[in-house]
Amino acid sequence: MALRGKDNAEKIWNFFLDERFSIYGIAALMGNLFAESGLDPKNLQNSCEKRLNYTDAEYTTAVDNGTYKNFAYDGAGYGLPQFTFPSRKEAFYKYAKDAGKSAIWKHNFFSWLRK
Repeated sequence: MALRGKDNAEKIWNFFLDERFSIYGIAALMGNLFAESGLDPKNLQNSCEKRLNYTDAEYTTAVDNGTYKNFAYDGAGYGLPQFTFPSRKEAFYKYAKDAGKSAIWKHNFFSWLRK
């Protein structure tokens, strides 16, 4: 399913609207996602960038190409919802890799929610 919208905020809104969420529920969820990641699907938790010595883009590339091996256990929030718990990050990573997509591919977050 292609996401509809000109930016991440519109795509997120439309996705949940299509899933028949109420506008109030979508607004609440988007407020949380904005607070967590600024609605950036490749956001590495700001307080972890210095500790891990990665920018958002560098972390994403290293996770995707396999040079960074501690994704699930580094304690860093990542993605739209800023997953930090190892089993959550591990499941999301596995889902993305099994789908042949980037660990940050924003569509995966939405597809993963449907599971």
